[in-house]
Amino acid sequence: MAIDHSQADVCGCTRPTVCVDRHRGLYLVTIGRVGIDRDDRVRTGEVSDRLDVAPSSVTEMFERLAAAGLLRYEKQAGVVLTNRGREIALELETRQCAVRTFFRRRTGFDMSLEVGYRIGYALPDEAIERLQVLVDEMSNPCSATPPTGIEQCPFTETGC
Repeated sequence: MAIDHSQADVCGCTRPTVCVDRHRGLYLVTIGRVGIDRDDRVRTGEVSDRLDVAPSSVTEMFERLAAAGLLRYEKQAGVVLTNRGREIALELETRQCAVRTFFRRRTGFDMSLEVGYRIGYALPDEAIERLQVLVDEMSNPCSATPPTGIEQCPFTETGC
């Protein structure tokens, strides 16, 4: 039995960090990453393995995100992001990409996904915009409008 909250696809918020807390955003990013090159649903076990959390925790989060209209969840079949869930995931991943690219290119520090995500989530929009300008000056497409910005992130091959 599918849980469909399509009426909530557009939450009306203007920033992803207003729509979801950092923890929920990480689930959306992970679902988007796992399902990026395929049309089928992302299963609980795949997210559980990536985030190193119990499958029951993933199921609980799937239900919460479905209730918020950010994904469609069907027990035993998995999830697929709604349009709004995909937009939020792409924006959060773009933020992470800008942070990680800036640090790698300006300092030589190869920041982990988790740290890049946390910093990207916490920084205000103005700071992310400035980082994007700086990394664009270094010939990096991170600030391109999603989804192309994510697809061209220099960290994509390493699981950006």
